Amino acid sequence: MNQKIDQFDQKILQLLQDDARMSHAEIGRQVHLSQPAVSERIKRLESSNIIRGYRADINPKALGYDITAMIRVSTQQGRPYSQYVSDCPEIVDCYTVTGEDGAVMRVLARDVEHLQRIINELNAFGSTSTAIVLTTHVAGKAIAIPNPD
Repeated sequence: MNQKIDQFDQKILQLLQDDARMSHAEIGRQVHLSQPAVSERIKRLESSNIIRGYRADINPKALGYDITAMIRVSTQQGRPYSQYVSDCPEIVDCYTVTGEDGAVMRVLARDVEHLQRIINELNAFGSTSTAIVLTTHVAGKAIAIPNPD
């Protein structure tokens, strides 16, 4: 990490991970700083790219995505997939990885037929291996904030 964080930043980051909608005034009350001081710290954490953004936690099943799958793609030379995965709304995470597979992605699908269509499209970039998620034990876990030195 390029920027040093102190115990106030550490607590602010933890509070925002717990509730990104918490007001700066409430954060100030909990960390014993003024609202303007908290606002300035949050701006600094944002400008230094420690805080990258704020998002809503959406339940995919509530939107009709009954299947979550992990798809590994053994990409083939000269068949770049990055544009496809960027444009495909059902691919919610994609990581370039080491090992036999070139990429691992988390995919949401409405049903098996929908998932099969996505797999067929990904096969244009290399061979795929798919695992359907049965249970999620940990997701969106807060990042551990290192203790300031």
